[in-house]
Amino acid sequence: MIITTTEELRRCLPSHAIDHIEAFKGYIDNSEHEFLLQPLGQPLYDKLCDWYDENQPTYSEVEDRETGYWNRLLLIAQRCVAFDAMSRAIDQQAISINGAGINFASADDYKPADRDAINAAKLSYQKEAHSALNRLLYTLEQWAESTGTMLGEADDERTEITALWRQSRYFYLVAQLLIPSAVVLQEYLNIYDSREKYIQMLPDLHFIQEEQIAPAIGEDFCDELVALQLRGGTRCDLTAATAAQPKTAEGDMLPATTRRLLHKLRKIEATLLEGRTKVIKVEKDRRIAARDEGMRLLSDWLTWCQQHQSAILRDLDTLHGLPPTAAALLSPEDQKKLDPAQLAALLEAERPFTDSPMFLAPVFAEPEAAKGSGTSAPCPCDHDCEIDGILVTPPLL
Repeated sequence: MIITTTEELRRCLPSHAIDHIEAFKGYIDNSEHEFLLQPLGQPLYDKLCDWYDENQPTYSEVEDRETGYWNRLLLIAQRCVAFDAMSRAIDQQAISINGAGINFASADDYKPADRDAINAAKLSYQKEAHSALNRLLYTLEQWAESTGTMLGEADDERTEITALWRQSRYFYLVAQLLIPSAVVLQEYLNIYDSREKYIQMLPDLHFIQEEQIAPAIGEDFCDELVALQLRGGTRCDLTAATAAQPKTAEGDMLPATTRRLLHKLRKIEATLLEGRTKVIKVEKDRRIAARDEGMRLLSDWLTWCQQHQSAILRDLDTLHGLPPTAAALLSPEDQKKLDPAQLAALLEAERPFTDSPMFLAPVFAEPEAAKGSGTSAPCPCDHDCEIDGILVTPPLL
């Protein structure tokens, strides 16, 4: 447990008059295992409990720049547990069970709270618990993103926490998705910047991507875009992504056309999510319209890819460290001019797109020499002869 004293409880609930925390340990334990455990993940939760046991008498109660990362994590996690535990306890604490029956619990120096006050307090505790949880997930996101070169003991702590948190299903980056975090989703759909809501939407996001988007654009090309997104980061300069001509934002590792593709696909996925999810409230009319809009946008995306397939292929070449050639669009004669090994590498780099439903293979005119070689003049003789591989019998006179 990470809350074991009334003083720790008072930091979150200054108005409480609890004399012995033992009566609330069951609620606290339930909150830690049902509300806090999943966001942290079992490895990080266990390590946090161990750190608390080792430092309980001496850890700082104030969060500042001098406070270590484990200490900061503990203070935020305690708020999550304290508010959630009180929301669980408040209804039961309003009554007293004894050998003679059930009575209202009251004290001589306190006026009993009425039902409206109890309900208001419960809602407030629940709201604060979820706010604290969102703060916890946001903090872990920031630490995960800033983990880099270790400069000291504090950075060692941050790296250790991040490594343990990666084993949680709440880890901020869902590597298999085109919308891999709450921060990215917030750019396309208002989820009130809630990490918790994003996690609850993961089943819907997986369904949309796996059953609607990937079959339409090609499984391999979808996987390729997800891999490129991980390589280039999830930052999205909307000005560069939505300009009439795609532009590469300063510091962006992805080419302009690839960034435009990701931006459009995320918009499609967010629109389809709005028509499917029950996590956020969406009016019925808007839900129906969102589904229709999502499918229309997906159709427009396929058309856009066909119109810009040369740029897409060149981007794939560049991202694989090859010269931007768009080899799949070259004529056979031009392909023969390339080094065979390089041509094979180019075609393999472009394969996720060329195997997709969007790719329009070019049609080249047949060379003049080939045209002449397959054509022969009619035979003037009076016996059966073969013209272009077809047996022809002259009419009988």
